[in-house]
Amino acid sequence: MTKQKQQKKDLPNRGGQTFKLRPILMAGVAMILSSCGNGDDKSKAADPILVEIKRAQSVNAQTEIVATGSFRREKEIDLSFRISGVLREVNFREGQLVDKGGVVASIDPTQVEAQIIQAQAQAMQATAGIGQAVEQARAATSSIASARAGQAQAEANTSRAAAALAQAQADLANARRDYDRDATLVQKGFVSEARLDARKTRLDVAEATARSAEAGLSAARQGTLAANAGITQAQAGAGAAQAGVQAASGRARAAEAVVSAAAFDRRWARLVAPVRGIVLTRAAEPGEITAPGQPILTVADEDSPLILRTPVSDKDVARIQVGDSADVYVSALSKNLKGVVTRVAERADPRTGAFDVDIAIEGGGDVKTGFFAEARIKAKTSAAPLAASNEVLVPTESLIGVTNGKATLFVLNGDQKTVRLATVDFVRLEGNQALVRGIPAGVGIVTSGGAYVSDKAQVSVVEAKS
Repeated sequence: MTKQKQQKKDLPNRGGQTFKLRPILMAGVAMILSSCGNGDDKSKAADPILVEIKRAQSVNAQTEIVATGSFRREKEIDLSFRISGVLREVNFREGQLVDKGGVVASIDPTQVEAQIIQAQAQAMQATAGIGQAVEQARAATSSIASARAGQAQAEANTSRAAAALAQAQADLANARRDYDRDATLVQKGFVSEARLDARKTRLDVAEATARSAEAGLSAARQGTLAANAGITQAQAGAGAAQAGVQAASGRARAAEAVVSAAAFDRRWARLVAPVRGIVLTRAAEPGEITAPGQPILTVADEDSPLILRTPVSDKDVARIQVGDSADVYVSALSKNLKGVVTRVAERADPRTGAFDVDIAIEGGGDVKTGFFAEARIKAKTSAAPLAASNEVLVPTESLIGVTNGKATLFVLNGDQKTVRLATVDFVRLEGNQALVRGIPAGVGIVTSGGAYVSDKAQVSVVEAKS
């Protein structure tokens, strides 16, 4: 037995390094070994050794992809506040069940309440500003009315002044004509000097009256211009007052919006669970300052489908498609489940280099988030042609050792009662299997108990479940 153990060699992995193969001991082997101390040497040699075997698989027949992963819910939600503040309480820890609508955390409302009070004060001030602006608009409207009345009066004064000037100019023309006539008659002696003097006085008065009438008309016209300017100014004042009303209304609406926003913030000072689920992570503690969008808790929606997320290699992910079926074994429950691939990652995880595959489970029952399971995915797409027709796949645990491209393992003979030590060509590793050349597909390969057998040893066979 010691000699057999010494035959184990180091097996190369994909990186060119080596690893030790450790035989898997079965309970039956332990029972046989324990019973050896009760008999003589002849009985030891006669008793067959209990071994477990698996069948060598043809590469073309290899369609299953074996992967291990953990269960989770398809929908996981990060719960966060929409506002910043100091955390007052966080009510749940990892693993606890949260009911939909339950308060999971809250922010100290002092700052939010202060914002509401300030916003309300601004709203009241803005409303008062509207009243003042309306009064200014009314005063501006009254000014327009007064200016229009002054314009009408100025236009009437201009009309009267124009009429007075026309009359004065007519009187002046008559006075000048009478004076010129009497001045001629005085030279001929027909009119006295006293009459001519009277005509001269009348002419002077008429000229003075005409000049006064011209000045009155000019003043009246200036009054009309001033009245028109007053109207323009009053209208501008009214426009400014109306703009003031609109500006005050805008400030009031803005202040009301601030009040509404502050009330909205007060509502969101309490963080409520949108679903019924299990708390996966708790990322913050009371007393910490949280920012908008910063996750406080991560919750798995218990009403969403249960999935098994398994990482696979780039070679395997190329064969997997959405809709592929899978057999899932949950070791914690010793339970077999059926599943279907629902998602295949488009890119590798930058931390691990593996591609995540999601498998939806039917009838999960007692399966809990975080349970581990092994999935055998029935890939519909065959592997790329990378093996010769005489190459087969064998479990890596069946290899005793590998040296210089040669591997040794125990093969079940045709009598199904004895084994032989076979040497095969080692091609490469394929996940948890090895690609070898030199044995036919379907032959039994010892996977457990090989450490206690030798060439041509008699064995009792248990065939492992695939």
